[in-house]
Amino acid sequence: MRFAFTWALPLVLALPAYGQDALTVGSATAKRGEKASGWIDVPAAADPAVRIPVSVVHGAKPGPVLALIAGTHGVEYTSVIALPRVLKRLDPARMTGSVILVHMANPPGFYGRRVYYGPDGLNQNRVYPGKADGSASERIAHAITKSVIDPATHVIDMHCGDGNESLRPYSYWDLTGNEAVDAHTREMSLAFGLGHIVVGRDMPKDPAKSVYTTNTALTRGKPAITVESGGMSLTDETSVAAQEAGALSVVRQLGIQADAPSVKATKVTWYDKSEVLRAPADGVWYPAVDKTQMVQAGALVGTLRDPFGATLAEIRAPFAGEILYVVATPPASKGEPLGMVAQVAAGEPAR
Repeated sequence: MRFAFTWALPLVLALPAYGQDALTVGSATAKRGEKASGWIDVPAAADPAVRIPVSVVHGAKPGPVLALIAGTHGVEYTSVIALPRVLKRLDPARMTGSVILVHMANPPGFYGRRVYYGPDGLNQNRVYPGKADGSASERIAHAITKSVIDPATHVIDMHCGDGNESLRPYSYWDLTGNEAVDAHTREMSLAFGLGHIVVGRDMPKDPAKSVYTTNTALTRGKPAITVESGGMSLTDETSVAAQEAGALSVVRQLGIQADAPSVKATKVTWYDKSEVLRAPADGVWYPAVDKTQMVQAGALVGTLRDPFGATLAEIRAPFAGEILYVVATPPASKGEPLGMVAQVAAGEPAR
């Protein structure tokens, strides 16, 4: 079944920001037709305080509230570079609705140049909805949940391959079983324009244990997608421009700014099954595949060796599919990703 987007689709959403004359996120307050930038201040606890840079663009007319969240992982730079460009192109005087931009969701990871984990040893995209009295990653997640996701009606969590991952651009369409939410989320994925969409079916259902940024919105009845463009600590123009263009295209698709450019995908490669391949031990990783490469079931993805060159494990594809990303640097830590393979569907998968 296919759905055309209309704002009238029946969503069960909390809309505290929808009709307000002023929209406040942290220290950033914008009146109707204004932009403002400021900080979400996360107080110190067992570790130091954190300041999250945010901007608010509050449209002249009420409408959807889209949250764009960049930099959830510290070495995923493309969205951090893209959001100031998006901010510049948003005109609140012509907007019906609003946009919240989280320019850097993980400052400790960003400034510390940290792959996957913050200084507290936690992956910020595994601790949602966070804890007000937890460690830095948990307190950041709590602050973003309360200050950004709660007032939003739609959410995009903007990722790329981490500093060790060579990645092809793609997005996730995570199904919830709520037909209205799933229909909106599908349209957001298409509107972002990356043209390769992984269908997910196994997200946690408990809002108190939502785990992921995107799923925190989904478990609260709000359409949300995760997008991936870039990797290997690079800020190449192609990958950054895809983040900028995709965000603006969703702004247009939601009816927030009608003259924003559209890059909506008209031809899509769908993936109905995917698996992250993980290191069974610490070791030195020798990849045997590249991103976008098609592999057969059992194909060698790479070899994990000890520091002396002896083979610890051969990592093989569990099924035929496409390599969406592969770790392209030698260090491998037990339990961490080495790559991801996704099965290409014959058309759009059934929900």
